[in-house]
Amino acid sequence: MKTNTTTKKIMMMDNKCLKAIAGYTLLELLISLSVLSLLTVMLFSTGFVGRDAFSETAYEVECEKILYALLQYQNEAIMDGWKRRVHFYDHGMQVIWTIDGVVHRDYIPVETLTFDGSYTGAIDLILHEHGTVAQAGTVKLISNNGVVRKLIVQVGNGRIYLDEP
Repeated sequence: MKTNTTTKKIMMMDNKCLKAIAGYTLLELLISLSVLSLLTVMLFSTGFVGRDAFSETAYEVECEKILYALLQYQNEAIMDGWKRRVHFYDHGMQVIWTIDGVVHRDYIPVETLTFDGSYTGAIDLILHEHGTVAQAGTVKLISNNGVVRKLIVQVGNGRIYLDEP
């Protein structure tokens, strides 16, 4: 019996040793993260990865952010039965609506684009409670590099979409 107990203790010690060896230490993780960050800095400093690619991606993301925000406000107008008034400024979009005498305002800022077109002057985009819009129009989303995408609003069905890049 002593041999069996001794054998079990050795096996348990071996399992504990294997478990300790199986993971990574904190030092190994810190070294690998520092190497990755050094490589990233080197890629940016040499110009291997262009900043234009990131600014184009950020521009595309903001175009989609504006589209999805408009679609969300349109859906909210349908759901709660209160119209939304949307105005486009140079570096942002403001949405205003009133529910039971309380005025709500949301401002969605943008950094990589400016607005131009139908709803940038005195005319606001009105998202009615039944899903339609008051007036059709096109809003140009102009990037800092001069790339232009169009946000198209159709009268009648109230469809809002971005043109293809």
